[in-house]
Amino acid sequence: MECFFSKEKPFTGLFLCILLGGFALAFPTEVHSQQYWSIESYPDEQGFQDRSAGLLERLAAQEIAKRSQGTAICPDTGRSFKTWAVEGEYVFSPYTGRKIRQGPTGYFGPKERGEDGQIIRFGGDALKKDLIPATAKLLQNSSDSLTRAFLSIPGNLAQQYHFAAKNWARFYPLLAEEMGPRWRKQFQQAVAEYSALSRPSDGYRTYAPLSIPHDLVGEPGELLGGNKKDGGTENHKIMWRTAAMVYAGYFPDSARISGWPVHQAESLVNGYLSDFLERLLTTGNGEYDSEIYYPHSIESLLNVYDFARSAGVRDVTKAILDYFLITLAVKSYDGVLAGAQKRGPAQLNRGGELSSLFHTWFGSPVLDDKPGSLHQATSGYRPNALIWKLFHKDFDMPLELTVARPTYAMDQPNDAQEYFYGSRNFGMGSVYLNRLDNPNQQVQWSLVFRTDQGPQTMGGGQPFHGSPGGHSPYTQTFQYRQTLIVAAAETDSMGKKKDPAQPMRNKLGKEALVKLDKPPAVDSPGFIDWLKKARYQQACWLFVPKNGAEITEINGKLFLRSDRVYIGITPFSKDYYWIDSPARDGWSGKRDLFLDYSILVVPGPFSGYVLEVHESESFANFEEFMGQMQAESALRLSHGSKIARYRSSTGDSLEMAYRGDALHATGRINKKEVNFADWSPEGVYTSEVLTVGKGVLRLKLDGKVQTMKWTKNGIERH
Repeated sequence: MECFFSKEKPFTGLFLCILLGGFALAFPTEVHSQQYWSIESYPDEQGFQDRSAGLLERLAAQEIAKRSQGTAICPDTGRSFKTWAVEGEYVFSPYTGRKIRQGPTGYFGPKERGEDGQIIRFGGDALKKDLIPATAKLLQNSSDSLTRAFLSIPGNLAQQYHFAAKNWARFYPLLAEEMGPRWRKQFQQAVAEYSALSRPSDGYRTYAPLSIPHDLVGEPGELLGGNKKDGGTENHKIMWRTAAMVYAGYFPDSARISGWPVHQAESLVNGYLSDFLERLLTTGNGEYDSEIYYPHSIESLLNVYDFARSAGVRDVTKAILDYFLITLAVKSYDGVLAGAQKRGPAQLNRGGELSSLFHTWFGSPVLDDKPGSLHQATSGYRPNALIWKLFHKDFDMPLELTVARPTYAMDQPNDAQEYFYGSRNFGMGSVYLNRLDNPNQQVQWSLVFRTDQGPQTMGGGQPFHGSPGGHSPYTQTFQYRQTLIVAAAETDSMGKKKDPAQPMRNKLGKEALVKLDKPPAVDSPGFIDWLKKARYQQACWLFVPKNGAEITEINGKLFLRSDRVYIGITPFSKDYYWIDSPARDGWSGKRDLFLDYSILVVPGPFSGYVLEVHESESFANFEEFMGQMQAESALRLSHGSKIARYRSSTGDSLEMAYRGDALHATGRINKKEVNFADWSPEGVYTSEVLTVGKGVLRLKLDGKVQTMKWTKNGIERH
């Protein structure tokens, strides 16, 4: 049963319906083909309610408004205090009463005051964080005068850039009636005028001037209303456009959204979302499987699902949500994302918004102590039974998945080639890249394996970023099933250009790699200096989670034993060593990694290692696994030609040819040349369980095929 409620009573409808229960989403006695796609097939409504319990109280307890204030220093005491002053105005020290002039107000502080004395402009992206607890406070007590006053400051109403707009689009349907007609008129005027020539951030970053101002409605004819040059990232555009759609449904017909008439804005955004869905099912998306940014896109889409007035728009939005969660679920293990990501964090899978969404919907482990999502808890959307099965690995395994990834703008298909192998207790995936347009956040490969203590993640490569995430231009991978080769070497910039990616490789990998001595102790003063030099070290690093496995070393090979998975590691050299140290209180910054990881370093001008991962239940014991690995697996290296040949313990042969003039390796698997041009025969995703391409998503679960198809007349589900 889907909950959509009148504009006049959004709070008493949607919010009470979701949080207080009273409608039966769970435990259908019989599910037919069409019903598999329905939110009514979600099998754990009581669990969802239990996991959401207390969320409002936790969010409402968070401090608000402090981020938006400036800071002044009392000259008599040297102590700081917060102010609402604009730079140049006079303030009084709360310690001595001295009158002093306000200096710079910081990134988020007040920047401009109107003629009536109110602040009309703040800096930064403060409402990305503050609007959520403010909303929770008013949902608990709509007469909270301080919170109401804070959210009535004209400078806050004017904050309509991506993250803030996503949060306002949840706030407005739930609480605008409570704020009164004067507030609504002021808010609608701020939305009508919103346009920005600068890009706000949540930190002290500056950007080049925009070619076209950003606004809520965007540029007709562009993907999600934003041009390729500087029209916004995928998640930014989704946040803006979906906010415009919600506003269109709640504003009077005479209102405007970033200068556009309401109905025209609604029509444009409807077209953007339909076009985006069609592209998802034809080419895939550019910001794929992003641990950092998918939560913001998902929350934005929940706004439209819950509050858009058009049933057709809500259905398109539901299809996009289903696509996102289907493609995430198939690569997730206990709430942790395995394999490649377009935009991931430096330290993977340490909690955060995505794991919180997973926990609340699917009951996966809690990975940190942050509160959950207000958007999720107050939404009527639920993942359907198909998504539930994928997330909980309730299908035939192992899974071998090939994915053709498009360019970021989704205008060129098969621009990168992803491979993913999923087993019952581990998932490992990698991507072959032809361009590096965001190397700081590109996750080239990762392995996630389940343990009784929770999911563990491994990653690594040449230590350009010194972390499991982030991609080095010197790192290349080659994978088949549960075997992955990771290698690094210098850029070959000499001779005739051989590969289209060579100019990018030459630009990003222009520095020569250097041989380094072993580092000093992690807690020594010289270690940080060594880490800085290691950015260009001739080596491959492997980040091995502490407490995730016992390690045994025999004859130059390493064997990791966890309670569900065994891992064999074959370094390219026997000169490998470990960077490890007991964690110390107060460690932060670059040393923070060593709280969670021991690091295997394999040095050399052609460096690397081979990972081979197996289910522990496939062997009688760990000794049998080690014996089979030593007897059956073998690695041969040709250092001059930079070729690694590996025979796995299961008899597969992998031949990886490292390309110093390109961004990805080539090679052969079981003597057959890998064909990157025809990577995914179905178009986007190809596997026995999930296929996507030509406008259709197909799932094969329990011997039955379920399809979701985009058509110009709407979404067909069978």
